[in-house]
Amino acid sequence: MTELDHLAERVRAAIPLTGHLAFRFTGFDGATLTLTAPLAPNHNDKGTFFAGSQVALLTLAGWACTTLLAEALIAETADIDGPVDVVAVEGSQNYRLPLDQDLTVTATVGDEARRRFQARLERRGKATLSVDALASNPAGDTVCEYQGLYLARLGG
Repeated sequence: MTELDHLAERVRAAIPLTGHLAFRFTGFDGATLTLTAPLAPNHNDKGTFFAGSQVALLTLAGWACTTLLAEALIAETADIDGPVDVVAVEGSQNYRLPLDQDLTVTATVGDEARRRFQARLERRGKATLSVDALASNPAGDTVCEYQGLYLARLGG
């Protein structure tokens, strides 16, 4: 089982609603996390991707990206241990297009924001991180833009 599969299991166990979203984390390169979700369990009465599912998945992608970055810092730093607790502090989204297909979410953290986050987390034991995410259709068109702010605390 991959690190991303393990994280998805943790999420589904802690937040039962996410099991209905049928999401999959598909990649993380240290700055960008991707996830996918099918239309079938997430459609609304118009046959398009439910806005509530979209924002839940965008929020989840930002949370997962923050969690993975904080856990990477813990793994790299000998004098830091214990669990990390990540919470969403605020978020906003703009819906651009209706989506009648499966969804891909790409959550990204800029290099400077990542460095600042990791330095503050190491120094203070808590830090905020701004995450930008895009939801897109299979053709790559942006259907929703999201910005979220997350707080990570060591010692969860």
